[in-house]
Amino acid sequence: MKSRSALLSLAAIIFSNLAFSQNDAEGILAKMDETVFSIEDKTVNMRMVMLNQKSGKEKEKEAILMQKGQDKKLFRYTAPESDVGISTLALPNEEIYVYLPMFKKPKKITNLAESGIFNNSDFSINDMANQTYSEKYMPRKLDDEEGNFVLYLTPKDEKPEWNHLVVYIDKQHFYPVRFDFYNQKNEVEKQALYQYTQVGGHWVAEQVSMEDLKKDHKTTLYMSDIKLNSGLADDLFTLDNLAPPE
Repeated sequence: MKSRSALLSLAAIIFSNLAFSQNDAEGILAKMDETVFSIEDKTVNMRMVMLNQKSGKEKEKEAILMQKGQDKKLFRYTAPESDVGISTLALPNEEIYVYLPMFKKPKKITNLAESGIFNNSDFSINDMANQTYSEKYMPRKLDDEEGNFVLYLTPKDEKPEWNHLVVYIDKQHFYPVRFDFYNQKNEVEKQALYQYTQVGGHWVAEQVSMEDLKKDHKTTLYMSDIKLNSGLADDLFTLDNLAPPE
């Protein structure tokens, strides 16, 4: 019986991959979004390591990340002391707010500023927000590579930050393992790489790196104490809660 069950599971995986092999780029991208946003909520401790690859110098920061569904995310720094209290809140309808202790109140981030650097890292504010790629990009299937689907993503935005993206999606689990970001000169300017762990039956990124190939600089996020589906309250993701507790 166990052997039969294993064969049936293998057949299901093969059938699924065949179903997505018919240039169904939209279906593959939608499946990736479904995998990425399959959890109800998430809380993680995060260590951010920023590396100047020319000089070898590193800087470290620590933060707490809380996320609920597809469109609510709170990111709050806890170290070093100079960054404690800096927070970012992403809400539905692509609203993004940042709280800086020196100003004592939240500030809404405009579309023009979303591509700006996020606290001296290689991530932009837009990178740290919530993204459903199916809504933001038109996909086209490229040749598969090393167990991954490869999609060419054209932005739907009339004034996009990037000319296009290329994403590599694991064929078995449908999570993204790599993004290449192409600038308006059609050059790869940034690259994101992902490593995953399984928590409670869900695949969750435990390490994410973003490398700026032009600046020769890289930021890596290390996730720990990952908690899923703990029932985070909606009132955690409000402007009133953006300032750190006293």
